[in-house]
Amino acid sequence: MTTGVNDAVFLSYAAEDADTARRICATLRAGGIEVWFDQSELRGGDVWDQKIRREIRECALFIPVISANTEARLEGYFRREWKLAAGRTHDMADDKPFLVPVVIDGTKDQDAHVPEQFRAVQWTELTGGDVSPVFVERIKRLLAPAQSRASMAPTTQSMAAAQSVIPDKSIAVLPFLDLSEQKDQEYFSDGLAEALIDLLTQVRDLKVPARTSSFSFKGKSTDIASIAAKLRVAHILEGSVRRAGGTIRVTAHLIRADNGYHLWSKTYDRDVGDIFKVQDEIACIVVEALKARLLPLDGVVNPHRTANTEAYEQYLLAKQFYNRRTQGSARRAAEALHQALALDPNYASAYALLAASTAARLIDGGDPAEGNAAEAIAAAENAVALAPGLGEAYSARCYVRLFLQQDWSGAQGDIEQALKLDPHSNATLRRYSLLLGALGRFPQAVTAAQAATAIEPLDVTSWFVLGLCYSAAGHHSAGHRALKHALELSPESTLATLWLAQAELAGGQITAALKTNNGQRNEAWRWSTLAMAEHTQGHAEESQRVLNDLIDKYRSRTPFRIAVAYAWRAETNLTFEWLEQAYRQRDPALTLLNLELGLSGVRADPRHAALLQKMNFPA
Repeated sequence: MTTGVNDAVFLSYAAEDADTARRICATLRAGGIEVWFDQSELRGGDVWDQKIRREIRECALFIPVISANTEARLEGYFRREWKLAAGRTHDMADDKPFLVPVVIDGTKDQDAHVPEQFRAVQWTELTGGDVSPVFVERIKRLLAPAQSRASMAPTTQSMAAAQSVIPDKSIAVLPFLDLSEQKDQEYFSDGLAEALIDLLTQVRDLKVPARTSSFSFKGKSTDIASIAAKLRVAHILEGSVRRAGGTIRVTAHLIRADNGYHLWSKTYDRDVGDIFKVQDEIACIVVEALKARLLPLDGVVNPHRTANTEAYEQYLLAKQFYNRRTQGSARRAAEALHQALALDPNYASAYALLAASTAARLIDGGDPAEGNAAEAIAAAENAVALAPGLGEAYSARCYVRLFLQQDWSGAQGDIEQALKLDPHSNATLRRYSLLLGALGRFPQAVTAAQAATAIEPLDVTSWFVLGLCYSAAGHHSAGHRALKHALELSPESTLATLWLAQAELAGGQITAALKTNNGQRNEAWRWSTLAMAEHTQGHAEESQRVLNDLIDKYRSRTPFRIAVAYAWRAETNLTFEWLEQAYRQRDPALTLLNLELGLSGVRADPRHAALLQKMNFPA
């Protein structure tokens, strides 16, 4: 087979894995992906040398299939293919995807005999060659930018590489500036930008980075060209909001990033009540300007719309507090959401945000006074009842059911519906990953988390979920890299800090673990990890002192974390006593029973299986 174009995938495997590789190939081809699949008729001699070299040189993606069979053979045609692929990476742009290693039998990345370039990228588990739809979509996304390179001459390819991977129908919406006299409308200007992101992401062939990525440049003096290059987009939408009483002035600019040319610019002087009309008009102009495909039946709407402008303002204020994730911000978000719901009792998006934010606070071991499980459950149910076509409502209810109710089948049904309604939501994909990981389906969990990071590469939550799932799957090097990247994205993230410190402890990096843990802002989690680290260093008395402090102050709020510390110290009876306490108290963290790295030493104990059964985990 000759590809004839350079947007194909090259599948490389050991002869013993031919059947498994064939299944991977068939699934990718069924998804419309062109695959170079050498079935051994060309292997060996000059024919192989010429044909294979050309295919590896011209393919868009190289997928090495890694297994015990490749480990057992230090020679072979696939080794030559891997060497050629590794050599090609030296001539490529750093951010240009090429290598997509897959593991079909649990072989660990840190132990595998592979080129070093293979270790620098994420690995995907496809046990037995079972390919999920999420993986197929990931390959499609990686291939999409490559299609414009087919006719490039070698002398110009390296010069144009960075620009060629950016689809022309792509745009980043930056936070709008608050130009109001009192500088007190940031929540409103941010909300306008976020609403535009929500609208534009519904356009099928338009690439739009999500909020986390676009807002990462807020308050920085980064120029337009640099922002576009980092977000891999061809266009930037920026603007400003000036508000005075009941009137607003919104100014928007659509900019072509490579030359700074303003494709369109307009100023709107409107009443505050017309804000949705302004959003719609700006979105429609962007779609028309970029010649994106917007089908009449797509039904592109603002999911956060309400007939009550004051309720919408309170919702925007709540989102601002929720996104800060600082001490006290969860309480202020809840207050704003309650006001929004008092003004509009049928506001589904407000219920969805209230459910997710309350659940997140409880999962983090927050003060129960700032929200309780019953309130989160009721809010999630209301969101779905009021808006059965709203993906975020099902996603929020999945989150609540997963952590606060441990309703596995209910969570599964919700996340499937959320993905059906909004398949490009990185929040939904990472929640899907957490569900899969909680159920012990680690390869699929990793794939879902990879898809979330591909959609939203600057979202810290997606990266630490990926790291957690990698570690649980036994790919500790990949897990450590993902967790470290998460903390680099957000040095104040309590969960990234927790799991990176534990990954470092598990890897014997005691000094690094202590340094990471010193930055932990959640006192209970800092003490739990410190008790583990002191034990590892042989400081038994200090470990016990810290653990006693943890128990005295936080026994009613985080029994699961106490159990993890005991498990690390190999005190199995006390571990299960505290796990039982976590079960009685309905500690949300108990959902992570199969994922928590610190519990790996007690999973062989029959009491672990008994607890899973008591929690109604699927067999």
